[in-house]
Amino acid sequence: MYAIEFETEITDKYIELKNYQNLLNKHAKVIVLVEDSIQQPMLPDKEQEFQNLITKRKNYPTVDSSINIVKLCNEADSDIF
Repeated sequence: MYAIEFETEITDKYIELKNYQNLLNKHAKVIVLVEDSIQQPMLPDKEQEFQNLITKRKNYPTVDSSINIVKLCNEADSDIF
């Protein structure tokens, strides 16, 4: 048994093998190693909890994205203390 090692960017469901003709009709073990930075799929209960949160917040007023939250908090701290 011998190994063929390469790195690639996965852009769709197929990975191209160079010189694949040499591998035709042979058995192969395939191992895909991926960086840990890939987001792990949510557990079903967490996914449902997230959907419930979205539904609950759907009718809440939106927050103006131009509001500087840090500045607002600092001003509130100055007023209190």
